Amino acid sequence: MSSEAKSINLLLYDGSFDGVICIQDSRWNSGELFAAPRESVSGLLEQGACKSSGVYLLLSDEKVYVGQSSDLSRRLTQHLDKKDWWENVVVLTTTDDSLDHADIDYLESCLIERARKVGSLDCDNMNGGNPRKVDRFREVVLEQYLKEALFLIELIGIDALSPGRRDGFGGESEDIMRLRLGTKAKAQAIAHLESQGIELAASKSYSKLADDGNHYWINPQTSVLADDWSIVLNDTARYELVVLFVPAGSVYGNRWR
Repeated sequence: MSSEAKSINLLLYDGSFDGVICIQDSRWNSGELFAAPRESVSGLLEQGACKSSGVYLLLSDEKVYVGQSSDLSRRLTQHLDKKDWWENVVVLTTTDDSLDHADIDYLESCLIERARKVGSLDCDNMNGGNPRKVDRFREVVLEQYLKEALFLIELIGIDALSPGRRDGFGGESEDIMRLRLGTKAKAQAIAHLESQGIELAASKSYSKLADDGNHYWINPQTSVLADDWSIVLNDTARYELVVLFVPAGSVYGNRWR
């Protein structure tokens, strides 16, 4: 077995990659990653998993914000109230609360710098974070932590910090797999279809094939029925996208009392 081999423990709290995720990596020492859509953050915090020190990313299709805290649970609760633009969060912490203030200052600064260099999303940080005040020995440890963290972030389909970030899939099977696993699958699917010259309506709904392989589930707002409506179905069994077009006013129903 290669000396670079690693084992990854993955916990899906909701049974799918669209809910709360926890990851540990055998080459990451005590590192731990959590990811969740905004609507599931309260559930994540109820697990008591984010009360230690660490850094976090708030993400939307247009923006990324990098932050840090010695009490991640409290800080994320504040962001639920004060920042309304973000759709997903990634939390980087440790199982033994071994990151001190200098450590999280360093990690936050490195991630802000990386986000700005990639430039694929608007970095919603006004400055570059606190000064880096770790010695050369601790810097080596933190760079190793950061390397594994970036690998795991990209593994779950979040490419906001990836220098080779692409707007579509490019037709490669690796990219299709990331679409299948990632929390930003809807945005990537739409970008891919539009890159192929497929026109989609202003009102769009997205759904991936359910785990039982027998159905899709969408929960659209009623307003979509008044306009042209595109439904994008991600067939993760065949690695295909299916688009349904519903013209405005073509769906009728009866009402009873």
